[in-house]
Amino acid sequence: MKCPNCGGQMGLEDVACPYCDTPNAMAAQHQSDMAHFREEYERTQDEVLENTSGMRRHGSWLVVVTILLVGLVIGIILQASAWDIGHAIREHNVEQDAAADKQMLDTYLEQGDYGKFVGYYSANDIGIFYENPYQGLEMAAYAYVDLMRYVAALNDSSSFWYKPNRIGDTCEYIAEDLNRIYALEDRYSDDIDRYLPADKRVYYDGLCNRTAAIAKAYFGLTDKDIEDIPNLSKKKLAAMIEEGIAS
Repeated sequence: MKCPNCGGQMGLEDVACPYCDTPNAMAAQHQSDMAHFREEYERTQDEVLENTSGMRRHGSWLVVVTILLVGLVIGIILQASAWDIGHAIREHNVEQDAAADKQMLDTYLEQGDYGKFVGYYSANDIGIFYENPYQGLEMAAYAYVDLMRYVAALNDSSSFWYKPNRIGDTCEYIAEDLNRIYALEDRYSDDIDRYLPADKRVYYDGLCNRTAAIAKAYFGLTDKDIEDIPNLSKKKLAAMIEEGIAS
């Protein structure tokens, strides 16, 4: 999470910002909750031991089982509470930085820098909200970045991704990326306004146009081939790509 004073990164366990020493209110609340649950656990454990101290020796197993069960329940509560608090902090940070995030994401999309767009989206937890206007674009941009990795590999025999003896597999991966990009609207046709709202379509069109240029230059696909991608099977599209690369 970010420090509200200097913008530095703080962890959930940091009592204060490691850069400007501003108290971390979120961490203080988290630690207070953890202390409360630990106290409850210890108190419950003490009560169990006190109430069962007069039991006969052959009944001591019941004490052990009870303590273990209580410990298990408290442990589950602690774990669930920690996750909920952490998730709430992340949501709070994303909401607080929403305007700045939108500006950065739109800038990367306008520049066609899809790698930075995907990196920023992931690093800043934009996807923590199920409904956000960049979902569809992130899916398409991620596929584009992956596609470019394979294009680079085809032109660089020293690349880790260059597999001359497995060109068929590479073409299938490329086909999957192209399908993710061009079949996005068909895949989410029932809820496209949530995945790709109208004000983001210009960015999607730009990404599709750039992908089309790559597909024609490197894979020998025609405009008609690209138009048909949503209707082609992965194997059919992969075979077309392999043929285009070979020629």
